[in-house]
Amino acid sequence: MSNYSTGELAKLCNVTTRTIQYYDRKGILKPQGFTEGKRRVYTEQQRQTLELILLLKDLGCTLSDIDMLLKGEGTLKTLNTLLTMKQQEINQQVKQQQAVLNKIKNVQYYVNKASTSPITHLKDIEHVMSKSAEMKSIRRNIWISAGIIGIIQYSSIISAILMKNKWPFLIALPFMIGYGIGVTFYYQQKVAYLCPNCQHIFSPSLWAVIKAKHTATTRRFECPNCHETHYCIEVPKAHMSTEQLEISRIQHNN
Repeated sequence: MSNYSTGELAKLCNVTTRTIQYYDRKGILKPQGFTEGKRRVYTEQQRQTLELILLLKDLGCTLSDIDMLLKGEGTLKTLNTLLTMKQQEINQQVKQQQAVLNKIKNVQYYVNKASTSPITHLKDIEHVMSKSAEMKSIRRNIWISAGIIGIIQYSSIISAILMKNKWPFLIALPFMIGYGIGVTFYYQQKVAYLCPNCQHIFSPSLWAVIKAKHTATTRRFECPNCHETHYCIEVPKAHMSTEQLEISRIQHNN
């Protein structure tokens, strides 16, 4: 039977000698004996035990779990029960970590990489994030109304083609123009913009909103606070402070 020193066993199993000594102190890997110089001696049996310990560690078992499995009447049924519990714990941890990851991504969405704003602005970002459902509701109302107007528009065009008469389209045209004007004013009244550089919330003029380059959720403006130009993020105007609204009104007048 092969005998191994602590160093030899560590090298065979790709661990450190301190790991083996630690397992000895914890009582899960005792040496077969000692040399006259009081050095630990391990046999093939201890090598196999160490390999089993390392495998159980890879499965997420703690040293107390391993001790229970090795010293008790550990069976694969017992291990399976233990692993099921571990799986449930890990699934819960994954959900928690995913929630944290999503929150990190949300915060980063509101912050420009070069922003030098103080950390206290995080509270403002958190407040805006908590109102994101309202912004979704505003967009949903617009999409629903746009869908209805779209049906009216295409129905009038099809009717005009089938009837070979322009009147169905001309009758619908004022409604479509009125809708376009109305939805623009509605959006202007409901939506403000957050600068990703300084987190200042402002309400630009209607003309500025109309002519600004935009994506589905942002518009490109020069921030009236830091005077940098960025794609500013849409937020509900209802949550602008009285002071912010007054500042925006003054800026419009100027």
